[in-house]
Parts: sequence; structure tokens; C-alpha cells
Amino acid sequence: MKRNGKRPSENADSPHPLETLLAHVSQESIDPLDDANASVWARGVRTKVDAQLAALRRQLNPARPLPRRAARISDELVSLGREDLLARLEILRKIPEVRIAHLELSGLTTDDLRQLVAEIEATERTQA
Repeated sequence: MKRNGKRPSENADSPHPLETLLAHVSQESIDPLDDANASVWARGVRTKVDAQLAALRRQLNPARPLPRRAARISDELVSLGREDLLARLEILRKIPEVRIAHLELSGLTTDDLRQLVAEIEATERTQA
């Protein structure tokens, strides 16, 4: 549109309103304070999102239970020899709730057998 034969942008005394608006917006967009505020805001949003994601992951994968301490080996078990421990395991195997994963016990050491008997007997006591 022309006014007085000139375009508004050609008149040096009065810039076009859009030019004024563009100049104002461009000055505001390069303000370092706004950029710093945007960075702080973005970090805050990121922190909140990360916390929410972590909470969702915890709900999806509940915490593992703490590992149970090994059963204490009694003095009686320490005094037993290998054959006595194997005989005791055979007696324990006859209990329906007892299942032993090792089918071949000959590969276990005497200490392994003691620990196995102690664990089975400790489990029996807690379930009784």
C-alpha cells in the first residue's frame, strides 16, 4: 500500500509497524537472561521427567529382596564326617518339601555337604 506516493517502509521517519515488531522481537529473543532462564527451566523439566521415569521403572521392576545370610553350621554338623552327612541328606531327601538340586553329591566337598544340610535344616525350622 502506498501513502503519499511512497511505501511506508520507504519513509525513513516512520518505519512500518511490522518492521518495528520484528526489531522488538529480535531484541528480546537474544536477551542472555531469557536464554539462561530457559536453560534453568529445561533442567528443571528434565529433572522432573527423570524422577518420574525412575519411579515408573521401580514399579515395573520391584527391588530385589536382600540376600539371605547362609545358615550357621552347628558344632554337631562340624563333627560329622562325609558318610554321616550323606546319610543325613538321604533322610532329609525323604521329606516331600525338600528338593536338592545336586543329583550327584560326590562332586561336593565335605564343607559343601555341611552347608547344604545346615540350609535344609534351617529352612525346615522356619517353615515349621
